[in-house]
Amino acid sequence: MSIKQGYITLNHGKKIGVITLDNPKSLNAQNLEMVKQNSQLLQQWATDDDLLAVIIRGEGEKSFCAGGDIRSLYHAYDPAIFPNPTALEFFRHEYGLCQQIGHYAKPIIVWASGIVMGGGMGLATPASHRIVTQSTMMAMPEIGIGLFPDAGASYFLKKMPDKMGLFFGLTGARFNGADALKLGVADFAMASDDYDKLIIALQQADWQENPNHHTVSKILTTLHDERVLGEGWAWEQKQLIDELMTASSLQEFSSLIGLEKYQNNAYLAQAIQNYQAGSPTSATLAWEIFHDKPMTFDEALAMELVVAVRCCHYGEFYEGVRALLIDKDKQPKWRYTLDTLPKSHIKEHFVAW
Repeated sequence: MSIKQGYITLNHGKKIGVITLDNPKSLNAQNLEMVKQNSQLLQQWATDDDLLAVIIRGEGEKSFCAGGDIRSLYHAYDPAIFPNPTALEFFRHEYGLCQQIGHYAKPIIVWASGIVMGGGMGLATPASHRIVTQSTMMAMPEIGIGLFPDAGASYFLKKMPDKMGLFFGLTGARFNGADALKLGVADFAMASDDYDKLIIALQQADWQENPNHHTVSKILTTLHDERVLGEGWAWEQKQLIDELMTASSLQEFSSLIGLEKYQNNAYLAQAIQNYQAGSPTSATLAWEIFHDKPMTFDEALAMELVVAVRCCHYGEFYEGVRALLIDKDKQPKWRYTLDTLPKSHIKEHFVAW
C-alpha cells in the first residue's frame, strides 16, 4: 500500500512525473500514508523546472481509486473524543490533496480507467485533464456508509446538469465514462488498453510550446475517441431522473421513488434500492448541502472537513463501515429514520469546533 513514482523522458531533458496508486488488493483505495506521499510528490514536482506535467493512475486494470481506506477510521472510533484525531488527520490530508490538485499550476492528467469511487473521484475531478475509458465506473456511494458525498463532491455535484448531481449523491448510482463526459467530470475518452499510446504521444510532442496546458490539451484532443465508450448508463435515463428530481423535499423524493415507472426501470430501481438502504442522515446532509448557497471549491472542502469529522463522531459512519466492511452483514442499524431525524442534529454537523 504505497505510491509508486516514475518518469516519462521527453526531448530536451524534460520529463513527466507519473504517480501510481499501488494498493490493488483494495482497488487502490488511499490510506493516510498514500495521501501524504501523493501530496509530497506533487509539492516536490511543482518546483522542478524540468518536469512539465503529471500523470496519476492506478495500479492494474481494475481500478483507478475506490476511495479512502476507511477501515482505520472505524478502528479509531471513540465517541468520548471529539474531534477524533485520526478522523481529523485523515480528512484534512485527503481534502488537502484534492485542493492541491485543483490548484496545481502544471497539467495533471488523470487516467481514470476502471473503478473511480468516492475519494477516487475527489482525486480525479479537480485535475486539469481527465481521461475515461470504456471500463470507467464512477460513483459517490457514501450514503451506504453513513457519510455524505465528500472529497469535493459538494462542489462538483452541483456543477452537473440539472439535478443529476443530487441524484448521484442521494442514491450512490453508478455511471460510466460516456456519462462522465456529459456530466462534466471528464474531458477525454480513450480505450482502456491505449495507455501506452498516450505515453508515446506525450513523448513525441513538441514541448517547446507554452503554456504546457495547451500542449497537453492538443495531444489529448488528437487521441480523443468518444466512440470507444458506448452509451451512458445514467444519461440514457435522464428524462426519468429529471422527473424524479422535481421533488421539492426529501420526503417527496422518498414518495416519488415508489412510482411504477421508476421501479420498473432497472437502472433506477438499483439506485432507489441504494437510497432506501442508506443512512437517512447521510441523505439529508446530501440534500441540504446541494441546496445550500453556492460555494467555491475551497469553501466546499472546508465545510466538508467539519461535516466529515462530525459524521465520524456521531457514529453513523462507524455503523455504516461496520455493516459493509467489518461484519459484512449489510444490515446497518441507522440512528434515525427520515421521520425521526431532528433538524437540530443535521445543523450540528455544520458547527465547527
